[in-house]
Amino acid sequence: MATDTPTALSPIAVIGNGRVGRTLSVALRRLGAEVVVGVRPGDASAGVTQDGLPVAVPVEAAAAGRVVILSVQDDQLPALVTDLAAHGAFAPGQTVVHTAGVDGPGLLTPAAAAGAAIVACHPVASFTYDLDGNLARLPGTIWGVTGDTAGRRVGRQLAGMLGGHAMDVPEAGRARYHAALVLAANGAAALSAVAADLLRAGGVIDPGGLIGKLVHDSIDSALATGQAGLSGPWVRGDGRTVALHLEALERRHKVQNVYAALARLVGDRAAASGRLEPETRRRIEAALDERMADLDSDLAG
Repeated sequence: MATDTPTALSPIAVIGNGRVGRTLSVALRRLGAEVVVGVRPGDASAGVTQDGLPVAVPVEAAAAGRVVILSVQDDQLPALVTDLAAHGAFAPGQTVVHTAGVDGPGLLTPAAAAGAAIVACHPVASFTYDLDGNLARLPGTIWGVTGDTAGRRVGRQLAGMLGGHAMDVPEAGRARYHAALVLAANGAAALSAVAADLLRAGGVIDPGGLIGKLVHDSIDSALATGQAGLSGPWVRGDGRTVALHLEALERRHKVQNVYAALARLVGDRAAASGRLEPETRRRIEAALDERMADLDSDLAG
């Protein structure tokens, strides 16, 4: 597998036809690879996927693959690996890849025991049910790669063929790596969506137009300096403003809790950097404590 061409890795078995698996199988086929998609027995009877790719049950697809890409939900992955190994789907000469972020190649030990090279190759991208959008986002995507020498080589080849870039991730750091990605992407998206809801409720017609630049500028600043969110009332010590915020959120208890947790997190970072004086921080903590105590009392009542 010395050449970086799709045909050099063929045939490629992609087990799973969800958002990630479907995107990878279609992208690899368009690049010229021979691809078979592993699906559940009930779905295999159709003969092809909705994209016209041949299908087989996972054991048959994996056994025929030179590269086997396991792209199922994280919680389903251990059972899938165990089942494939029990049915003799892994063999020397194969490279077995999984696309999960939280797990390293240790999950693929049964494949390694059968003589296959193994690698965790996680695309750091957002995948939706919009196939065309997913395919358009692949170029430039970073792939978190962890594996043995042969496995990493194939992981880098896959990333490069799909227009991306491989980045080595230590196996011991995979869970922390994935937690960080989830906080940065899903967390930021959820907070932005909640903020947009609040703005709509307050009569703002175009929340995205109002906060889009602010959010992007704040993230850019945090990535450049590490000083995320070190502005606004949480850092200035405007306790009255914080109390008014929490009062405005009084019917949204979960949002109140998130607001208070973020205020304290920013306070920790600001204090550590010397931006938040002890007396200033006490004013914020007092406002948070008072309002959150009221919330606890209301919930208990």
